Amino acid sequence: MHPNTRSMTPVTRRVALAAAACALCGAAFAQAWPERAIKLVVPFPAGGGADAAARAYGDKLSAALGQPVIIDNRPGASGNIGAELVARGPADGYTLLFANEFLATNPLMFKEIRYDTLRDFTPIAKVASTAVAIAVHPSVPAKTMQELLALARTRPLNYASPGVGTGPHLFGQLIALNAGAKLNNVPYKGSAPAMADAVGGQVDFIISTLAPMVPHLQSGKLRGLAVTGAKRSPQAPDVPTLAETGSVAQRYEVWYGVVAPAATPKPVLARLLQASTQVLRDPELLNKLRVAGYEVEPTIGDDFGAEIRADQERWARVIRDAKIQRE
Repeated sequence: MHPNTRSMTPVTRRVALAAAACALCGAAFAQAWPERAIKLVVPFPAGGGADAAARAYGDKLSAALGQPVIIDNRPGASGNIGAELVARGPADGYTLLFANEFLATNPLMFKEIRYDTLRDFTPIAKVASTAVAIAVHPSVPAKTMQELLALARTRPLNYASPGVGTGPHLFGQLIALNAGAKLNNVPYKGSAPAMADAVGGQVDFIISTLAPMVPHLQSGKLRGLAVTGAKRSPQAPDVPTLAETGSVAQRYEVWYGVVAPAATPKPVLARLLQASTQVLRDPELLNKLRVAGYEVEPTIGDDFGAEIRADQERWARVIRDAKIQRE
């Protein structure tokens, strides 16, 4: 018997011994983990921006951990289906979530939601981010952001976004608030249908990720007015940043990252953090992401968590000030 347990009552001693046994079991579990394939849930369709980044990261994570990483696409409900699946699933390190900023915005936008981002998930790593672009249909008499906002002060303009509560939706409202402009969000079920209607002239302009917009900018079907990153994108070098336009100097990027259920054992989380740190220093992965149009500024663990909390605070202010109703 351990000397520290001699003075304990029988009940207290049993509790202490049970706790010690659990700690030993947890350590042994973490040392053995992973013993089988890891599922990375992507709550978006295959072939999209999140899916491409998840597969690139998953391949390298598989090599670092010595087990397959299987991509499990669970699209629907603005990311909530996949997020709820992971939040309510086993917290054993074998099911992770590859998410984007919907983790910050959805709890603010939807009444019926079965997870709390800050309570139910532990942040592992931000893998990449991508700039958003603002582009108008050629029929709109605006060749700069300043001209677009001047026009929107005289009459309402409609802009396409990938959906209610998405970053592009809320960012459009932030621009409207800052510029005193009249901008009406027209939500779509994803970027593809939003882009189709923007090209077809059913809306005045679009706010969406840059990569799928590039062919339409090059063909002249859309006119790029600004990108929202800190610098111009190599994919569209002629399109200025918002800061360069001198109109509404706000930086905004869509981020992609990995989270685990909050109850995942700490030793397993430590292994995931260590592996992700290794993976996100891999030159091959970083080059692959950059060639695909992503910005790569990896943040790990608590630093990533701080970014998610800052996002929630930012968008909560926009939702309040723009008087956006919850769905």
